[in-house]
Order: sequence, then C-alpha cells, then structure tokens
Amino acid sequence: MKIIVNGLEINEAVSKVSKALPVKEVLPVLDCIKIVAENDKLTLLASDRDLTIEKTIDASVLISGSVLVPGRLFGEYIRNIAGDSEVILEIKDDRMFITSSRSECYITCRDASEYPDIEEIGGDKSFNVTESNLKDIIGKVIFSVATDETRPILKGIYLEAKGYTLSAVATDGYRFAMCKKPLENQVELVNATVPSRSMNELAKLLGDGEEVATVYIEKNNMMVTLPGTKLMTRLLTNGQYIKYDNLIPTEFVTTLTVNRADFEKSLAIASIMSRGEKSNLVLLDIEEYSMKISSTSEYGLAKEDVAISLNGKDIKCTYNSKYLNDCIKALSAETIKMDFARNLSCIITINNSDEVLYFILPVSIF
Repeated sequence: MKIIVNGLEINEAVSKVSKALPVKEVLPVLDCIKIVAENDKLTLLASDRDLTIEKTIDASVLISGSVLVPGRLFGEYIRNIAGDSEVILEIKDDRMFITSSRSECYITCRDASEYPDIEEIGGDKSFNVTESNLKDIIGKVIFSVATDETRPILKGIYLEAKGYTLSAVATDGYRFAMCKKPLENQVELVNATVPSRSMNELAKLLGDGEEVATVYIEKNNMMVTLPGTKLMTRLLTNGQYIKYDNLIPTEFVTTLTVNRADFEKSLAIASIMSRGEKSNLVLLDIEEYSMKISSTSEYGLAKEDVAISLNGKDIKCTYNSKYLNDCIKALSAETIKMDFARNLSCIITINNSDEVLYFILPVSIF
C-alpha cells in the first residue's frame, strides 16, 4: 500500500475515528485503527464493539491495500505533522513508513485480516434528518441523561421518529428534557434508546448545514450515515424506556415569562454562594413583577432580581441551580416561559413554541 494524502485531512479523520478506540482493554487488535486505501479513497475505522466510527477522505492511491496501525500512537504522530501539505503512507513488510516534508518514521503494523468484522445495517427502519437538526436535538437534551447505574436504560437518549417529526427525550429521574425537530421523510414509527456516549460523539461529527443524515435502526444497533462518515452503535436494550406521556403536568397555578439572557445572568450570579454545596440550591421568590433569586451557604447570602410578566399567584420554590442553568443555556430564544404546577414542579419552554420542553422537580428544604 502506498498513498499520498493531505496532512490536515488525515489528521481530522484520525481524530474523529479515534473517539471509538477502547478506553478499557477489550481485544488488543481493537487498539488499532484499520486503514483501507483503494480507488483514490482512504478509509479509516476504529471500534470498541459498542461504538464504531468510519471516516473516508480523498487520497492519491498509488498502491491499494489495507493495514492495522496502533491507533493512539498513529494519531499522535499524525497530529504533530498535520501542518504539512502532503503525507505519504507506505507499507513495507510489517511496517508503515510515514513521510512528510520535514519528518519521517515507521510504525510496526498488523495484518488487516486480524480485525473483527463490523456488520453494517440497513433496511426499512430508517429516517432522514438534516445534520443541523440532529445536532441541535442532541444538544438540547443530552445533559438530562442519567449518569448512575440504578436504571441503565436512562443512560441514553430515547429517539422516536413518527410521521414527519423526530422526538428526543432524556431524564435522570429529577429532570426531564424533550425536543422535537422535523424529518425530511415520513415514517411510520422508528424508536430506540441510544447510549449518551454514542450520541455525544455523533454530535461532534455533525455539521451545522442542511446536509441530510440517514439513521438506520435494526434490532440492537443503530447506524448513522453522513457524507464521508459512518457511526454505528449498540443500543440500550436492558428494559423499556419510561412512559413519559403522563409524566408532564398540564395544570398550573403560576405562569411567567422572562427574558432568557437576563434570567441566565441573574441565576449565575445568585447561585455563586451555593456553588460549592452538594445540592446547588437556589430559591425563587416569584411576585407580580419580579423574581428574586437567592442562594445561601455557610459563607453568606447572594440575591438577584429579574423582571418578569406573571399570570397566577405568588410562589416560593427551590431548585437545583445546575438543572435550571443547563436548560437555559441550551435555549437560544429571547423569551422563555415557566409554568409551575401545584407541587411546584417547573416546566420551561420557549414562549409560543412546542419545540423544547424541560421539566424540573423542586427540592424540599424542610
């Protein structure tokens, strides 16, 4: 095998597929990146069996071939010579020689036939969505995914495609996030719970444009195809995702609207006092024209005032400030709406929109 490739392009490709290299030891061969060169294309692939990422870039292929190289060592070397316009990769016996305008080295490599087969999926269970919408829907819910092992199914994002709408849901039992985006095609029903790590890496691969991503779901696996990129992941199958239709309150005692940027700034200032505390509590004292946000700790008290428009009765309620802040930062709208149920659970939405919904439980301080 012998190829000539752009330094920046191969560095970007190696960086992206390296995210699928095993963190813990699985099989020694999986510590390698598989490289295939043919038809003036260079394909790189890495996998830990739960997550697989494949990237294909243009290259001048002088001699076709395939090989396995130590993933992290190869990635580090390529990163340090990425500024060179041309990088030559050549296989001689069991060595890969890497040459650029100012550097050269060789790395001991392995036969590509040693790498386990990675099965791609296809079929009718699929949907199309723009990269920007898929990236946005992930970003608006992923912070609500559970991080403990109590309920493993909650460690992923639940995706449901139906009609022309894609819904994403995440919850850790204390907060709930849901976002909806339009699909590019109509589907009957496609759903799956995808590990948060896989969704996080997928978001990094997605662009902000209108290119279309195709998502395939088959049994316990999902594959996402993008221009020049594929991501394959195992799904979470240990139990069914929670039935959330009846989880969200529909009757409220108080509703307010507030400028998102003002609320974010005031919350950040007021929560400084409790930031070192385990529960990060803030008290919202809501009256007709203002919302007083305060936090206390052994070191003192901090208080902020923010203007609001109120419909309903005055209330006082306490929340984890991080939960509030995560929701607000994920939104870009100028005005947000907050609805408070009788038990003081809070619904946060974009004013006059049903695209995003956040649900946060209150914290009892008594």
